Amino acid sequence: DAAATDGVRVDLDGCSGLVRVGDGEVTVRAGTRLWQLNALLAERGLALPILGSIAQQSVAGVVATGTHGSSLLHGNLGTLVRAVTLVDGRGDVVGVGPGDPRLDGVRVHLGALGILTEVSLEVEPAFGLVQTIEKVPVAAVARQVEAIGSSAEYVKIWWVPHTGDALVFRYRRCAPDLRRVSVARAERWVDTNLVHRLILPRMFRRNERHPEGVPRWNRLAARTLVKGPRTGPSTLMFATPDPARHDETEAAVPLAAGGEAFDRLVRCLDGTDVRVNFIAELRFVRGDTGWLSPASGRDTVQLGAYTALRAHRDRYFRAFWEAMRGLDARPHWGKWFDEVDLDAGYPQAGRFRALRDELDPDRVFGNDFTRRVFGS
Repeated sequence: DAAATDGVRVDLDGCSGLVRVGDGEVTVRAGTRLWQLNALLAERGLALPILGSIAQQSVAGVVATGTHGSSLLHGNLGTLVRAVTLVDGRGDVVGVGPGDPRLDGVRVHLGALGILTEVSLEVEPAFGLVQTIEKVPVAAVARQVEAIGSSAEYVKIWWVPHTGDALVFRYRRCAPDLRRVSVARAERWVDTNLVHRLILPRMFRRNERHPEGVPRWNRLAARTLVKGPRTGPSTLMFATPDPARHDETEAAVPLAAGGEAFDRLVRCLDGTDVRVNFIAELRFVRGDTGWLSPASGRDTVQLGAYTALRAHRDRYFRAFWEAMRGLDARPHWGKWFDEVDLDAGYPQAGRFRALRDELDPDRVFGNDFTRRVFGS
């Protein structure tokens, strides 16, 4: 609900496109969608060094919420920001660039500081990735989490609830093989247009009527995820198919607590009739200096609990967050969460409050979400 309002909502879709290309960076209008930016960069032989799973968001949105990929060598997308231009609560145009201490406050800003109009981002020469998948018994994952996180530049873990194995996805850099790229693109089209738009919505409706059948369905679905090596451009391999409609919550915990957090997620379903018909996902994020970043000050495991079974969602999400107690968990700002203790969880929260007072003293950009997080 970060973007929800009962007032005026500003649509930045008309504020898109490249402004300039520099040495190792580009400046882009903040309403540019990631998929648009990826295409513009590819035309110039460039790419972002890290991406999340979805490319529909605007650049302004991914910066605001701490959108991330999965790598202990790369931070969230906010860490790629080298400079921003924004319109503050007084209507003044403000530039925040290299050497400005406020930049770490702007990197994950929750929409509370102003309207971003331009963003300068770090880029690098375009590269390909080879994806491999390893099946690991779910009972063995917790003790291996840190080792898995260090086993490749890009790596993530998926677990289909009610099944006995997790899947470790690893990605290594390569020069794309155009013959294999065509296979990966064809599979992506099938996954997006047939699986996620036709098959899964029908199965999810059936799950709502017959939740007792979810474990069997999950076991069947999990088998389809195991594939041989796939090769493609980084923009294709980082992304997942545009998913069928579902709900998400996500906790960011210190890397050292990642194994315990995963084990608690698995066990929170034990002995209950709660059914979950979407993957759980464990991703890794390098620590950063963003004041409100979920990875602020520490290498982080971001553990996502997802479901398309609305009847069981609330019990699942509450059980998940109850299981995260005592692990210094921080919420993903762009997903469901119930409560947050800002000052206890974020050492730089006071600096962010002061920056908000500076840039938006009249709370022009306030809404129910910011009042819930900041108390005003």
